[in-house]
Amino acid sequence: MSDMSTYLGDALLNWLKSSAFPSDPANVYAGLYNGDPDGAGTEVTGTVALTRQAVTFGSIAARAMSNTAEIDFGDASGAATVTYVTLHDAASAGNRLAKKIVSSVGVDSGEKVAIATGDLDVSY
Repeated sequence: MSDMSTYLGDALLNWLKSSAFPSDPANVYAGLYNGDPDGAGTEVTGTVALTRQAVTFGSIAARAMSNTAEIDFGDASGAATVTYVTLHDAASAGNRLAKKIVSSVGVDSGEKVAIATGDLDVSY
């Protein structure tokens, strides 16, 4: 995952010119989108699960880190197509931090939706 959001990019640029950087988020949450979140994409997390799911990351190594536990969205409550995974600073609303395009995945109602341990990488 390397596509930083406008929110996070602006915060970094403001920090470089001596403005305060936002406080660390209490948790980071994974969301699911159909289409580019910066374009006409829509969040389908609510169709698949009740809310975005908290993510725990390991230590940074070689300019990257990955999730240290499965991100379990549970069984889908409806059908959806997922083409992006996103990171947010809140379980709902809040700020999007980053996005990652994934191979299009069709999710059927009742199907388990999860991201395996180590499969969500954040790098620079």
